[in-house]
Amino acid sequence: MATIIQFLHPGGEPNEKSGEPWNTGAHHRKFLKVEGKSVQGLAEAPVAGELGFWGEWEAQSKLVRTLNGTGGMPKYLFEPFYQLPIPAKAANTDPFAFGNQFYYCICKQGHYPSLGILKPKDIILFGSCLNGKFVLDTVFVIKKSRPYTLDGIKNLKKEYNEAFYNASLSPLSITTPVQCKKIVDDGRYQLPNCGDDKRDNKPTTSITNYQIYEAVMYDDKDEFDGMFSFSPACLLNNSSNGFARPNITVKDLSQSLNQGIKLLSSNTVADVWKDIADHVIKKGLLLMVSNNLPLQKS
Repeated sequence: MATIIQFLHPGGEPNEKSGEPWNTGAHHRKFLKVEGKSVQGLAEAPVAGELGFWGEWEAQSKLVRTLNGTGGMPKYLFEPFYQLPIPAKAANTDPFAFGNQFYYCICKQGHYPSLGILKPKDIILFGSCLNGKFVLDTVFVIKKSRPYTLDGIKNLKKEYNEAFYNASLSPLSITTPVQCKKIVDDGRYQLPNCGDDKRDNKPTTSITNYQIYEAVMYDDKDEFDGMFSFSPACLLNNSSNGFARPNITVKDLSQSLNQGIKLLSSNTVADVWKDIADHVIKKGLLLMVSNNLPLQKS
């Protein structure tokens, strides 16, 4: 039986000033401009184009233009890049929905042990609670995992692309682990939870081993019951105002959970995945399956 994780993270959008430097505060969701590939239907092949999608990118970005910003629409369009050195207290990007391989590496793992034992075909639904509704930004299907420790991050540099290493992994090596404040029950474990003070994206003093999860990508789908990872997206042009993140109403998903995770088990996880993908497509959106990696600038 596979597990579906409803994963709540902050959904706020930065403004034109706070969205450009490397974020050293609370995490955000940016509406991002990328060159990528997407599918318009599950039976169609990916098509290349300039795409806009809601994602986490905590490193630097360029403000491309101001948008409409009403009714859940994005207020700004940013283009991601990064510069070194990494500033003190830099927030890391997680999940990393860039390139030809998406990753998820630490957020909430130190606070919810269930997230450290995920298996192939488990699904994470990354999203936020906005105006009493669960809105989706990334569907992440687990392909495989690789264990690591915080003190061993420098040894990972040659294993991963530079953008992922610098934006997602390297900031963790200068992050101070936090202590959990209370205990909650996810149905399988008594879990330490730091969600009450909005620090559950950080490592904890009680757990030293974490997992880097690789996502099932479009080219892997035949080995995973047709499932693949994606982010809802739209084609961009000079008049595009983007889109509001889609509200997902699959059975048993919470519409009121503001933080933390909710675990769901299913014998028909591929059917649930298809329902979610179809839901996004019926909203008139594309499924972004890959994109160009953000570039380092001097």
